[in-house]
Parts: sequence; structure tokens; C-alpha cells
Amino acid sequence: MANLHSQFKKFEERISLPSSKKDLIIERHSTLKKVITEYFKKKDGMKVPEFYIQGSYKMNTMVQKEDGSFDVDLGIYFSEKPEAKPKTVQSYVLEAVKNQTTLPTEHRRKCIRVNYVGEFNADLPVYYQLGTNSQAFIAVKDGDWVKDDPEKFVNWVITHRKTKEIGNDGQLLRVIKYLKMWANLLGFKTPSGAALTVWACNNFSASKDRDDEALSKTINNIYSSLGKPIICQCPVEPFDDLVSNLDAAQKDKFKEALRMFKDDAIKALNTMDLNSAVSYWSKHLGDKFKV
Repeated sequence: MANLHSQFKKFEERISLPSSKKDLIIERHSTLKKVITEYFKKKDGMKVPEFYIQGSYKMNTMVQKEDGSFDVDLGIYFSEKPEAKPKTVQSYVLEAVKNQTTLPTEHRRKCIRVNYVGEFNADLPVYYQLGTNSQAFIAVKDGDWVKDDPEKFVNWVITHRKTKEIGNDGQLLRVIKYLKMWANLLGFKTPSGAALTVWACNNFSASKDRDDEALSKTINNIYSSLGKPIICQCPVEPFDDLVSNLDAAQKDKFKEALRMFKDDAIKALNTMDLNSAVSYWSKHLGDKFKV
């Protein structure tokens, strides 16, 4: 059997953010915090919010897309429930940041998205939280304030790391990154990074010093766990279905792509030829996976 653990570790380095891009995130976030803070200082009836980097950046599962771009989340938290409607508060944030880039700023369902040309997308979800340990509520466009707490999701992932990784070696996080990179390359609408993270955590199978084996076994477990219809329940409030944005045809297409990935992963593990094994993996993980 070909052992491609070293190739996977190098692959993880290639798809992860280099220090220069991490510095860029800090720089851009600093500017966004400044303009949002200044805006709300002048906004009657609104408190100045706090800010928290969250999502894949916080969990260290962020990957660069094929073009080198990526998405980051900067949560905007108010310490009391705003009197204004959720959509209105989102529109305030939009007004504050709309001139930060030449590309249009988007008012999405659960966030304001700032698109930086050739760099990354900064998603700005808006919350209120009455205290550090209390329940957070996210603003939903054309909706209400809904229970949603990214920190609880991060802690849920950390718990799986503690109970399933061997010696807290980061293998679960790397498997999540491999899955996210695979999904990025599929070329059609796929489950979100959050859904892939939940499936990976629930179906992770560790293999000491063998990321190829861990990924293969985890893919197989995920595939076997998919029911009909395919759902992925968020493990923390609001306990919603993380793939509800996909229709039946899209879910079936994803499952078939996962089946092909699963089958080729098994072939890669069973071959004795290093180049053949690399070929099986790179078919699904792209040109950055190589000898």
C-alpha cells in the first residue's frame, strides 16, 4: 500500500492561508471595525458593537480556493437587542462599509458581504447577545432575530477533536480542510463548509500518521451515513438543516461525487505504486496534490 501521509501534509500547507494573507485579514478587519464603530457612534438609538472573528478562520479549517481567494467571517455583536428590525440593522452595517471596495457590497440573508478584488470575501453577520455566556441571536434579512451562536459551534468541534483525534494532533481539522478543498473543485453547488465540518466530525476515523487513511475512512463513513433525503442537522441552536439550500437533484449530484471520491480513495490506498496513488487523489483534490 502506498503511504501518502507526507504528500497530504504538504498539500495542507499549499491550501492553507500563508502568513501574508493572514496579515491582510487583520488589516482589512481593522479597517472594517473602524468604519463600523465610527458609523454607530453617530447613529441615534444604537450602541457601538463589539467584533469577533469566527467561522473557519477561528477553527483553523480555512482553505484557499483554486484562484487563491477565501471567505472570512467577522461577527458584529450588540450588547442589547436593537429596537430596529434585523434587516434595518443589517442595512446600517451595509451603509457603513459600502465604500470599502470597488465591487458591490451584498446584502445577503444572514450577513453583509464585502468583496475585495482579488483577495477575499468578508462576511459580516449581525448579532445581539445580552452577556458573554448568554444565547446569541443573528439578524435574518426579511425575518427576525434567530438563535445562533458560532462560539458554541466552535466548542462543539473542539470537543470532537479532544475525543477523536490521536493526541490532539490536528488530523480532524486537516480532514475537514481536504473535504472543503474537494468540494471547492466540484464546479457545482455543494453543501456549505459548516455542513462538511459537521459530517467530518460525526464520521471522523483517526489513523495515526496516515492522513490518507483517515480521509478515506471518513469519506466512507460520511457516504454511508447519508440518508434519503439527505440532511445535515446543525449540532447547536438553531439546530437547522445545513443543506436545506440544496434541492434534491443537487444533493444527489453531491452524493454521486462523494461516491466517486470514496471509491478512488480506496484504490489509492490499495495500490503499491506511488504515482498511481497520487493520480487517484489529485483527480479529486486538484493540481496542488502532487508528489
